[in-house]
Amino acid sequence: MVNDLGDGSTATVMRFDVTRAVSDDRGVPDVLSPTFERLRESDAVRTRQMTFRSQGIDGAHGWVVNGEPFAPDSVQATAALGSTEIWELTADFHHPVHLHLAPFQVLGRGTGGPGPYDHGWKDTVDLRPAEAARILVRFDGYRGRYVFHCHNLEHEDMVMMANFDVV
Repeated sequence: MVNDLGDGSTATVMRFDVTRAVSDDRGVPDVLSPTFERLRESDAVRTRQMTFRSQGIDGAHGWVVNGEPFAPDSVQATAALGSTEIWELTADFHHPVHLHLAPFQVLGRGTGGPGPYDHGWKDTVDLRPAEAARILVRFDGYRGRYVFHCHNLEHEDMVMMANFDVV
């Protein structure tokens, strides 16, 4: 198993050594998920821009969403329960962006369509440096305040996150 983003010792993640043969009568079903629902871009009520980047915060290095460090009382987006929105995510660095309790579908990356691992329902989209992705999000779970954030542990620990409200 390899890490395509790795270099040197970080490129090799794991090696499997097969030491004996065994029988296996299992198979992969013809259809893995027969009930996949595709969201329609035409159902989106608005488009929002979300930018994940590094910048100085009070004289120190920090990670921000839309130029703002995390503040518990600040809200980057308010969506109606049951509504669908397009979020255009951009990154300056490698940022896997995760939305809490708001599964989404990837519409595309850059000027193209979805990447090879973008199909189906997602809760995280992996953005490479200087990459943009368009996602289609339906807020149909529950009313309340949720966070979205970078899933890089260092960035998450340095509060690269923001709130969104579902009302």
